[in-house]
Amino acid sequence: MRKLSLSLIAVVVVSIISLGWVLNRIYIQTRGDDPGRSAYAAYLDFSDDLYSSLANSPLRVEFIQNWNRHSHIQLALLPREDFPLPDTLAASFDQGERLILESGEGVGAHYALDDGLEVLAITWPSHAFTESDGKLELILTLSFYGGVTVIILLWVWPLIHRLLRLSDAARKFGKGELSARVNVVGVSYIREIEVEFNRMADRIESLLNDNKLLTRAVSHDLKTPLARLRFGLDALTDTSDATQRARYAIRVNRDMEEMESLINTLLQYARLDENRIQIQREEFDVAPLVQSLIESYERDDLAFLFDCSNAPLTIHSDQRYFSMLINNLLSNASRYASSRVRVGLRRQGTRLHIEIEDDGAGIASEELEHVTKPFWRGQQGAKRKGHGMGLAIVSRIAEWLGADLQILRSKSLGGAAVHLIIPM
Repeated sequence: MRKLSLSLIAVVVVSIISLGWVLNRIYIQTRGDDPGRSAYAAYLDFSDDLYSSLANSPLRVEFIQNWNRHSHIQLALLPREDFPLPDTLAASFDQGERLILESGEGVGAHYALDDGLEVLAITWPSHAFTESDGKLELILTLSFYGGVTVIILLWVWPLIHRLLRLSDAARKFGKGELSARVNVVGVSYIREIEVEFNRMADRIESLLNDNKLLTRAVSHDLKTPLARLRFGLDALTDTSDATQRARYAIRVNRDMEEMESLINTLLQYARLDENRIQIQREEFDVAPLVQSLIESYERDDLAFLFDCSNAPLTIHSDQRYFSMLINNLLSNASRYASSRVRVGLRRQGTRLHIEIEDDGAGIASEELEHVTKPFWRGQQGAKRKGHGMGLAIVSRIAEWLGADLQILRSKSLGGAAVHLIIPM
């Protein structure tokens, strides 16, 4: 918006200055090279010439009568005694100096005739001095405002066009067309607004899709343990055999633990999906933290290879969420690995590279773009326990921590490979 405001101010100022300069040049050229020679100056020259012609003419009375019948410039002979003047002004007037007086009838040039008995008054209507310049000034004024209006409209039209596009996309999105987006162009006064609208639309679409997927997954994943739980409770009620009751009780507890695990996973993901999450950054050493997390997943049939560089691996991040991220990756790797898991830590410039690979079946190439969606369980996931939330949680935490997440196939072990690049 700051860019928009500054550009509007710049357009208005430049257009006013430019048009003002152009119209001023036109006005000067229209009036001639000598702006001082206006209609008023021409009137005075004409009056002086007319006075010179009539001063000694014996037919001036007849000339004046005939002139007044055909011209808007009125001539009159006034008695000198009816034309009182101060002594100083009267002396110069009687010596032939012109006297200009303005009245309701117009502007008059007065001359003392040679006999000293009469005064010749030549009166021009007031509009005679302003009509010509007034029309020109009106035309130039209208041209100025019209030019400024045209320039502003030329500037505003692309903005209106982009706003209409944005309004159309918002209307479509509001009607349920979740794929509606604004085509962001390189040069636009509202480019930032368009980009933010697209981000908002992506976020809303992602949330709605996650919600649909969540509803389907919860209904499916809860249905099985609920059915088993109901069957177990019915069996407990129907049997009196202590051994059978103990077996059914174990099954009921296992089903309840599975439901509790699903609910806890959902709550964990829901908390990560809130925009109110607060990242508490602090400095900590990654190597011992990852080593301690690996130890919690070690077992006899699974070997962990911890490949850690000797360079300092201290990062400035949220230790709690970082631990949750690594924990989910190790949980996934240990669940799908056949016998080996490799964890690599190395520093490259100002970034920490974390690689977690396993020797399992890996992730099919067509499933790679879906594995970070909540409750997504591919071909391999359907064969093992889990809710399909591990990589969805990892993706969300990586986003909060500003980390780049890459999911590939391991070149050395053949299974899945997850690469994280975190700013240090």
